[in-house]
Amino acid sequence: MNLEMIPLAMGAVLVVAMLLEIRVGRIPNWLTLLPFLLFAILLVFTEDRTPLYWQMGLAAGVFVFGLVLFAIGGSGAGAVKLITGTALFIPFENAFITFLLLIAIFFGSSIIIVPLRKMLGSEDSSWHILANPVLPLSFSIGLAGLLGMFAFSG
Repeated sequence: MNLEMIPLAMGAVLVVAMLLEIRVGRIPNWLTLLPFLLFAILLVFTEDRTPLYWQMGLAAGVFVFGLVLFAIGGSGAGAVKLITGTALFIPFENAFITFLLLIAIFFGSSIIIVPLRKMLGSEDSSWHILANPVLPLSFSIGLAGLLGMFAFSG
């Protein structure tokens, strides 16, 4: 089995999640469960699992943080599952920079999305992001996750 393809599959999951949330406003459950399935395959077939255990710990912490955000209305359940699944694929040494990127991308994208919605948006738009006053968390999660998985790899 070619285990190097699994992070690429995870990258595809992130891209699909970003596009779906921007278009329809939701991240389907089947899509948010794919990272956990991909990670389970990786866990079974990887010889040295030590780095994966660190990533599982990181994901557990991210999940608790996501639950708090969900409880106060700061995110949807799909975003919590997506960010937790993404954390499984972020090398532990890239976790802090990935978190900083997530924050920067979230605020940076809001500077772009809000004026874009004012210029092009309407209530009858078929694109969720243009019809509703929302900031899709999957965009920030996906872009930061892709950078955390691939940009800082040695």
